[in-house]
Amino acid sequence: MNINDYFSVWNLIRTSGFLGFYFMTLSLSLGLFSSLSVLKKKKAFFVSLHQTSGWFGLLTIIFHIVLIWQDQYVPYSLGELFIPFYAENEPVYSALGTLSFYLFFMVISSSDFFIKKLGLKIWKKIHLAVIPAWVFMMIHGLAIGTDSTEPWSLFLYASGSSLIIVLGFIKYLESGMVRQSPDRQKPSK
Repeated sequence: MNINDYFSVWNLIRTSGFLGFYFMTLSLSLGLFSSLSVLKKKKAFFVSLHQTSGWFGLLTIIFHIVLIWQDQYVPYSLGELFIPFYAENEPVYSALGTLSFYLFFMVISSSDFFIKKLGLKIWKKIHLAVIPAWVFMMIHGLAIGTDSTEPWSLFLYASGSSLIIVLGFIKYLESGMVRQSPDRQKPSK
């Protein structure tokens, strides 16, 4: 394989798909991690990493979309890329990728540009859209990705999923303990 093969549109599509998954998994993990009470003193550091990895992920996904649009082997029109279920190639799984992009875009733009206008309560509800976005992205990659059956690829998806599940479970347990703590209960009259 010569050097040009490594930088072919096909290889860049595959690489950008995995990088998008990596950055969004990292961002989601850091977001969950930074919300844990044991890390109060380091919260700003982890939130900064969370936001940066989210932007890297979104930009990588945009690069992925542009490359798919330029691909000659399985061509996609702009409509197929941006209108869910419109693609001829794997319409459901292509739609999950499109919907994932829209949800990630909504979460990141609301976080960085509209949080003050939205208010914290609405922003938090919008921010939860990152979970279905991440799940849609993973299903999209597993179903359409040409490397999805490779052991290394399955390991990446399984380890990313395990990390998110474990951190989500820890966050769930911690939030349950906070709700039940005596400090949070209203005093009786």
